[in-house]
This record gives sequence, C-alpha cells and structure tokens, in this order.
Amino acid sequence: MKRVAIPLVFGVLAACSQASDLPTEAVPVLAEAETPTAFTRAYGLTESMDGMVRVFAREQGDRTLLYEMRKQEDGSWSAPVQLDFPHRIKLTNPSFSFADGMLYYSSDADILERGQRDGNIWRVELMEDGWGTPEHLPASINTGAEELNPAMDSRGRLYFTSNGYDSVGGHDIFQAIEDDESGEWKISGMPDGFNHARADAHLAITPDGGRIFFYSHRKPKLGVVDIWTATRTEDGTWGTPRNLGAPVNTPGIDFGPGISSDGGILFFSREGELMMISLEAALEGVGTVSEN
Repeated sequence: MKRVAIPLVFGVLAACSQASDLPTEAVPVLAEAETPTAFTRAYGLTESMDGMVRVFAREQGDRTLLYEMRKQEDGSWSAPVQLDFPHRIKLTNPSFSFADGMLYYSSDADILERGQRDGNIWRVELMEDGWGTPEHLPASINTGAEELNPAMDSRGRLYFTSNGYDSVGGHDIFQAIEDDESGEWKISGMPDGFNHARADAHLAITPDGGRIFFYSHRKPKLGVVDIWTATRTEDGTWGTPRNLGAPVNTPGIDFGPGISSDGGILFFSREGELMMISLEAALEGVGTVSEN
C-alpha cells in the first residue's frame, strides 16, 4: 500500500509504557504541531497492538484523511504520513481492533457492486513495513445508510454508529458480532436510554470491552461537545452513559477519543489538537457534571 509523505511540521513524543510515565493531566501528543484551525482538526488517535504505530484522522476543509506515525528505534515517533486508502472525500474514524489487530475505519469510497457512495466501515491489515489490501465489511453491516466510528474490543464485539437500522437520533451506537463461518454480522442495539436524539460519534472501547467512550451533544455538558463514557454492568449490559467531566472536558470542543494499546492512556482531541491523559486520571471527573 502506497504511503505519501506530507509537508507538516510536527514534534514527536515517545509512547508512555510505564505507570510512572502516564500523564495525569492532558498534554499534547504532538508538542510542536501547528495550532489547528476549524478546518484542520485532528482526532481519533489509535494505537496498534504492539504500540509501534499510531493512526489519526485530520480534516482538510471538506476533506478528511488518515495519517500514520511509526515508533523509531530511539523511542520517538516519525512525522505523520498520509495513508492512501480508497476514498472519494473522506477517510475517518480509525480504530485498531483489540481482537484481530486490524485497522478499522470509515471511508466514502464507492462500493460499486452495491451502488453505495455513503460512509461505510472498512478494515485493513497492518504489515511490518506497510499495509495490506483494504476491504469493506459486507452488506450485513454496511447498509444504504452511513456506518461510521468503528471500535472493537478483544472479544471481537464491534461498536459503530449508523443513521440506519432503528436509530432514534442523527447517529446511534450499535454493536455487532461477526459469524466466523459466514462472515456475516449480527447487529443489536444498545439498551433503552443509551442513545440520544442528538448524534453520538467517535467511539473508543477499552481492551476488555468494559468501558466505552464517545462524544455527544447531549446534556449535561461543559462545552460545545463533550466526551461521555459508560460501563458494562455485572450482567453484561451497558449502564447509563455519563459525562466524563474534567480534566478531559472543558468549555470548548472535546471529542475524538481513542485508547492506547495497553489501555492505560486516553487519547482525545481538544479544539482539534491531539491530547493524551492517563485513563485513571481521565475518569476522575465521571458524573461530576450536573444540569445548569
């Protein structure tokens, strides 16, 4: 798979692998990156299972593209490089699977055999020196609506958003399991009250599938848009989503969550700048935001 270098000036930051290194406050991932504008926001940082590759989405006006960074021998990260996967205008919502290690993402590339030109979920294998051939998921999950924001836990449960199926909002969260023999996906909805009339997007899941993150415009909120989280209850169902609160959410725009390969770091975007914080610190404000 061809990789295209881009003329961006980014600082690099080594991955944090020891507990003592985990940031207890939100810090930039790319310390010397140019300040993003409303048209160049980055979000959705995700990390490969070996912690050696990071991928994120970055807007360029009406376009959205994916970029990768590879960890160097000295522990630093390479400058972002554009990924040349099939698309027309948008490549977005990257997320490495904790089950198969593949990169799942959304693309508006034509699926000609189905006549689809909307957003669909794709996946591609990460190779030692590049990428495999991208493939779109079958029609059992990619409908005539938009399927976006994939995130998969270690048990192979795929979470995504769609404005099809039985959605009640602009985009609702659904979960799916792939049949090993047929390759078809069985779709199920989230519990009553989990989704909201306003769109929910940008999903991230912890490796064990016990906690999910997403952004939402719902209330109560601190800013224009906040990151929310929910956990699985003891019987395996999802609890009620709660605002993540400070120190992650601010009066501004906080969105685009992602999880590190070891589950110890929450990546997110603040006003379009990629940030990171230890998961433990990120959870300190859960449920502290009340209705104004």
